[in-house]
Amino acid sequence: MKKIVSIGEVLMDVYSAEGEVKAEVGGASFNVACSIAALKNNESYFMGSLGSDNYKNEINTFINKFDIKKDFIQNSNLPTTIAKVTLDENKERFFEFIRNSDADFDLSKFSQDELKEINFIHFGSATGFLEGDLKKSYLELFKFSKTNNIKFCFDPNFRDKLWVTENEIDEFKNHCKDFLQSADLIKLSDEELILLTNIKDEQEALKVLMNENSKSLICITRGSKDTMCGWNNEIIFVPTIKCEELVDTTGAGDAFISSLINEFVTENIDQNSSKEKIIEIVSKSNKFANRAVRYLGALSFLEN
Repeated sequence: MKKIVSIGEVLMDVYSAEGEVKAEVGGASFNVACSIAALKNNESYFMGSLGSDNYKNEINTFINKFDIKKDFIQNSNLPTTIAKVTLDENKERFFEFIRNSDADFDLSKFSQDELKEINFIHFGSATGFLEGDLKKSYLELFKFSKTNNIKFCFDPNFRDKLWVTENEIDEFKNHCKDFLQSADLIKLSDEELILLTNIKDEQEALKVLMNENSKSLICITRGSKDTMCGWNNEIIFVPTIKCEELVDTTGAGDAFISSLINEFVTENIDQNSSKEKIIEIVSKSNKFANRAVRYLGALSFLEN
């Protein structure tokens, strides 16, 4: 089994839907750590900071339930970060963040030897480029992964509530550049593809990313339409299954990339891997994401 680390935030998603308020454990990086752990092919480590309030007990329940490894988890004196999630009539989600504990993570508390034991890293934090110790740690671990030839994945998880002004969005895009040029696995939504390339034609935009990073498997999730992939200078379209029982899309992207990372690592995907193998692992990941959208919250489907 390989050691897969997901660095970033764990938080509480507080939902307002049909007049009812409900809190669910979430956070892009934590969602991925839970799903990889639930798949049981590899050891899943969450690298982040837990809050000091009662939500911490609920989060620890998930950590123990899925056997997420605790080696890189820290405790903060700040309360848990909150994401207020509002669902529209199409079950699409809109976020408002109240940021606290996730910003508190400090990578320098771990030794180089501990970090060298990691086999794969997922950089998928929605808050990783915001100011705080997490940002510093995020960028340091990125440099460490490149120096020590540790394969890694990048999912920018852009949130328009966190990056609002033109200058802020430009800052976000600048942070993404180095990750996009050197990641072994990249996952973007169709909106993120256009945002990061400034090209409206999706196939042309994908070609630009492929030219900048020829080694990476690049997957563009396009909702119920398909997943458009760039692999070995070829664009591949992998169909998705339309969900007739759609409840909440919050965890779809995280579920998809969790399965894809698990398959990527388990199957030892490299540039010699066939087109057929890529289609196989992306299809599996589309099916996994299809399960996630049938339940409220990003992690509920793992228990059903």
